[in-house]
Amino acid sequence: MFSISREFSPCGKYCAYISQQGKFVVHDVETSDIHQVYTPNMHLNVPCTSFAWFQVGGDAPAKTKKKSKKARASLGENVQLLVAFGTSKGGVAFYSLATASIERSCKGDGHTAPITAIYFNASHNPDTLYTAGADGKVIEWSISQCKQQKVHHIGVEKLSCVLAHGDKILTGAKQLKLWDAESGTVERTLAGHTANTQLLQLISLDEEHVYALSGSVNDRNLSLWSLSDEDATSAVAAFALDDVPEYIAPKIVDRKLHLVAVSRTGVAHYFVRDMGKLSVKKPYRAAHTFEIAVDTVSTKKQAVDRLPVFMATVQYAAQQEQILLGYGTEHSVRFEHIAIEEDVKQNVIIREPMKVMEGKAKDGELKAKTPILDKVEYLNSANSARKSVKEVEIPMEVRLENLSTPKTSSKNMIHLLMQGMHSRDATLLKSVFAVDDAEMIQQTLERLPSQYVSPLLNELSHLMQMKTMHVKTAVCWLKPLISIHASQLMALGSINLLANFSTCLGIIEYRVEHLNSLSKLRGRLGLLIDQIDRSKNQAANLDDITSGNVLVYQEGDDSDVESMLEKDDPDLPGSSNEEMYDDDDDDDDGEEDETVHENGDFGSFVKRRQNGYSKKDSDEESMDVSD
Repeated sequence: MFSISREFSPCGKYCAYISQQGKFVVHDVETSDIHQVYTPNMHLNVPCTSFAWFQVGGDAPAKTKKKSKKARASLGENVQLLVAFGTSKGGVAFYSLATASIERSCKGDGHTAPITAIYFNASHNPDTLYTAGADGKVIEWSISQCKQQKVHHIGVEKLSCVLAHGDKILTGAKQLKLWDAESGTVERTLAGHTANTQLLQLISLDEEHVYALSGSVNDRNLSLWSLSDEDATSAVAAFALDDVPEYIAPKIVDRKLHLVAVSRTGVAHYFVRDMGKLSVKKPYRAAHTFEIAVDTVSTKKQAVDRLPVFMATVQYAAQQEQILLGYGTEHSVRFEHIAIEEDVKQNVIIREPMKVMEGKAKDGELKAKTPILDKVEYLNSANSARKSVKEVEIPMEVRLENLSTPKTSSKNMIHLLMQGMHSRDATLLKSVFAVDDAEMIQQTLERLPSQYVSPLLNELSHLMQMKTMHVKTAVCWLKPLISIHASQLMALGSINLLANFSTCLGIIEYRVEHLNSLSKLRGRLGLLIDQIDRSKNQAANLDDITSGNVLVYQEGDDSDVESMLEKDDPDLPGSSNEEMYDDDDDDDDGEEDETVHENGDFGSFVKRRQNGYSKKDSDEESMDVSD
């Protein structure tokens, strides 16, 4: 993937861009080979963020003249081709293509933030560079003196591009603003883009007709603005692309604009418009589009792959009716001149894959292949004598389990808690708060550093806003936290302490607000529930009573019956009847008395046996006794 910073050299012989790693890569357009790769010193800390080509030692032409291919391939003896680097530290350095090194660095304070854009215009002022930074400044640099000249404080917003013409400076951010370089005031604000401007090019027909072409990050249309018209605040024309523009190359030929724009999808769009007949009613469509497709015969694939076009121009084409395309990837780039056919609007160019083209050797060269090593093992004296061990493939499930969060313990809970609060990892915090052991929570909070007390309060306040289960967890952690770190919390002061506990106090007051009414409701509900329980218990007891036996008879042994009969026999000595007879000697007739006593004894015997026998059985026994 290429960065936005990509430009052809003024002679058209070289093409350069800044890679994603901060390296400056130069390609030879004729051979498509890498000419130079410059890695800045400590490029991880001070990478190149932008660059601009310029020439020193010769008179730069005011207007671009048509040159032959051989004239473009070589520079004059007195002309030196340099590159101005803008770094992430806000400084400017000059790189020489001849020596492949930094020749000198500009003196001055520079920007306090990375340089986002650098602009050089040989026709306007061949000794001045303009840089825009993320600190909202535009700085003028002198090339000959190699030092900072003037600083323009544009504002606080981050600038993304800049250009200058005459005494005017045009800066781009979310809006385009035209400034007076002398007074430092804003003359006009050009509104039309919805995002930050990332492309800005100057188009000058003459002194009275000056335009600026811009493209933003999230806009598929290129906008053309008039800088010479003092009342114009909107675009005078728009050019539609299939995606966000990443590179533009305008050229004026006979007061006609020949514009080549490359979109993010890797398609080159070619526009031709008369500058005297511009309209803003609807965006202009491209007259021709160019895209590169991979040949499916060599790859034996049904799906057609695309080689993205990253640069295109008609200014440095070999012939007038041709376009120069640069396509491929960062690892393999190829430049080619393609003829422009008027009848063909959409041009799909089929080419072999880049690896296949690199593998073919040129005539007269030896065919050599470089082995591709997937894995390299370095042997030393310790493992050189060992036999190769068969590699065991570990399943993906086991790998994911090994990467899972370890179980919390008293030793690593404090580390997991600090790591979770530092990285705001919800998974780690959830695993720590899931522990409900009071002793472990106490030990963890005792080891908690003081700077993590406030973040922990915020996390607990967030938990208290959730469901009841999370509230219970938050309270289990909040109580020991306050008791352990009470002195540190009191040292914060009443204002800061109230600010830290405002969320917790608000949640607690909200939950306790309805506690009184809920307690009354709970008492009434308790009475109703108790009454319902009593009714159920009474109904259950009534069912037990109705279903129970009224009388239970247990039949005794025959020996008990005989003993009872012997006891009640009047003929036996010592019986109870004799005592009754003795007590009743003074009565009237003995037989009558005996009959009466027998009847009385029988009745009393029947009465005594009713408690142990049923009525039917008692009648039968009484009949046996009377006999």
